[in-house]
Amino acid sequence: MQAVSTLPASVQSIGASAAVQTLSRPVSAWRIIQATVGKELHTTTRYIPNLIGSLVNQAVRVVFFLLLSSAISIQGIGVSGEPLAGRDLFISFQGGLLLTVFIGVTLWGPINTIRNDLYNGTLEFLYSNPGSRYAYYVGSVLAKVIVESVLFLPLYLFLAIYSRASLPDLLMVLLTCTVILVALTAMGVMIALLALLWRQVDSIAQVLGVLFEMIGGAYLPVAAFPKLVQYLAYPLPHTWGYDLIRYYSFGGNWQTLLPVWQEWAIIIVFAIGFTVISRHLLGKAEQLAKKSGLHVI
Repeated sequence: MQAVSTLPASVQSIGASAAVQTLSRPVSAWRIIQATVGKELHTTTRYIPNLIGSLVNQAVRVVFFLLLSSAISIQGIGVSGEPLAGRDLFISFQGGLLLTVFIGVTLWGPINTIRNDLYNGTLEFLYSNPGSRYAYYVGSVLAKVIVESVLFLPLYLFLAIYSRASLPDLLMVLLTCTVILVALTAMGVMIALLALLWRQVDSIAQVLGVLFEMIGGAYLPVAAFPKLVQYLAYPLPHTWGYDLIRYYSFGGNWQTLLPVWQEWAIIIVFAIGFTVISRHLLGKAEQLAKKSGLHVI
């Protein structure tokens, strides 16, 4: 009996063809970002109580710093030579809170995404598809930034009213936040690679989060710290972000750590440099996975 193939001729010819192509097609980074943002926003709408809780948490912090600014003063770091106290101290606190809103989603957004993919069993699926994983992380962060804008806008408007800063200065505050977000997102991807390699990095992430906020000057200006702590703060991009936000919040009367143009150069270098490094390291992790098997991630 002679076996007769029932496969179409086009399929039968695949075995003899020298150019065999995969059925998977690469997806543009922009489409991946769009899809990821849509997915994250859709998921967020299911947990509105969490968003309300975050709003209450921010309101409590604002009230706490308002009370604290009326009870303490910082010598030697004030505006126009006066101690930093009262209204000026509260503006300084508000400048720190403004950027802190986004630090959680940029630094820890990628690692939280990896944690969720590990829990749901989708990590290997994502890394076996011909798409940009970097765009996937950027989309996750962007979605969280959109959600956190619900917290950012009230703080920003409150700072604008309380500080009485000019419109150009307020726009520069927004620009500062934007550049710092790019740098911190890339930094977050690098931290997320620890989760790919070690899986259990929650405690490390929490320690880093507290250190970055405190050393970077979220609550007290870096100039108020001992010299050793100041040196530890300089390699952190948000150190310069906090300083520039306070500079513009005070209408240019804030004494910055370095000349303003130099601080801008530093945060731009951080944004570009961290992006290049994080993309390179992520590519190395993917190459390792392809050689050793997806189980390594």
